Amino acid sequence: MASDTWNTENAQNYGIDLLISEQLRLRELQEEDLPFLTQWWNSPEFMALQGSLVLPHPVNEAATLFKSRSLNRGTTDGVGLSITLPDDTLIGHTALYDYNAPARSAELMIMIGGSNVGQGYGTLATKMIIDYGFREMGLNRIGLTVWAYNERALRTFIRSGFREEGRIRQAGFHDGSFHDKIVMGLLAEEYFRK
Repeated sequence: MASDTWNTENAQNYGIDLLISEQLRLRELQEEDLPFLTQWWNSPEFMALQGSLVLPHPVNEAATLFKSRSLNRGTTDGVGLSITLPDDTLIGHTALYDYNAPARSAELMIMIGGSNVGQGYGTLATKMIIDYGFREMGLNRIGLTVWAYNERALRTFIRSGFREEGRIRQAGFHDGSFHDKIVMGLLAEEYFRK
């Protein structure tokens, strides 16, 4: 919407639309979120999908990661937001981190935890955070990496408009085998063209 057609109502609706949908809300990280987030982060099934090693992190280290990615001091550090249901039940966390101001780019991280996995929330939250990145942060590119065997995440990212940009061959080792990591990206021009 052009700035000359903006008014109080338009501005308020824009703010609501960025952070609230019928199914999900993106809000600031709260201290009471950390036990759940660190538990999900350290769950073996999540580590095998996200990390290079299935190796639990000390709880304080995992909490520090979430806090550092959720400082939300403006676009200079990126943004990190907790993902909740409309009743404020925590279901995950997402972040646009490693913000590069000259390139106007950031990396995407998303985690849905517990029994909420596989319910479609990851796709909706991914679309919400990339919308935030392009419309509010003015990003030109959002990137991510994902293990080639993480089919559920790949489907989510493809549905959200990401394209494969390359592979880091045999970048990981699990269960006696080497695995590729896929580099994906989405450009603002692609996002707004849809």
